[in-house]
Amino acid sequence: MVLADGVGERLKALRSKLSVTQKKFANLLNCSQAKISDYESGKLSISNKDLSIIANTYNVNLNWLITGEGEMFNNVRAHEGILSNLIRLPVVGDIAAGFPAELVPDEPTEYIDVPTSLLDQPPPYYVFKVNGESMLPVIHPGDYVIISNGAIGFKNNQLNGRICAFRTADGITLKQLVLDPRTRTTWLWPINSSFNPIPFTKDTPDFTLIGVLVLSIRKYT
Repeated sequence: MVLADGVGERLKALRSKLSVTQKKFANLLNCSQAKISDYESGKLSISNKDLSIIANTYNVNLNWLITGEGEMFNNVRAHEGILSNLIRLPVVGDIAAGFPAELVPDEPTEYIDVPTSLLDQPPPYYVFKVNGESMLPVIHPGDYVIISNGAIGFKNNQLNGRICAFRTADGITLKQLVLDPRTRTTWLWPINSSFNPIPFTKDTPDFTLIGVLVLSIRKYT
């Protein structure tokens, strides 16, 4: 699985299509021109609020701007209706809530439609289906979790206690991040006490934060 953003590239493509300068975007978002440049280069993640301002101002398809799916611009009917407030995200695979399990990349066969108002962390987003019981009773097997890769730039103290997705040497897993400053150890902590926490230090190989939990969705049939 390749974790890539692309929001900055689409922002730049949109600006080119509209023949709008970085300065005009900066004035629209009440920020510096340098910040727009950093958005476009991928150095900074842009918030959903700012993306929504751009989308509403120029009748841009917000789903395209965030995910790259669909057309660049809304048609009038979609822009006036609730469809303009939804983005469609692919389910990229299962994530273990138990022992880490390797993700086998494949073409998405399932999609989740999510109101953008519920996504309070920056894109890009990845949707996983939970397999395992280590996060009970908060997250159940079969739940869908939306992970913000754009939030990985948070400081450690902002991530402490947050549920996150991790890639380890054994595969990917969903756990609560707990920091122990005394031993400089990061713990992947299960909520279900039947499972043991997993320790990681700065010397642990193949340990990567994929992103932070934004939203969990449970389907009822």
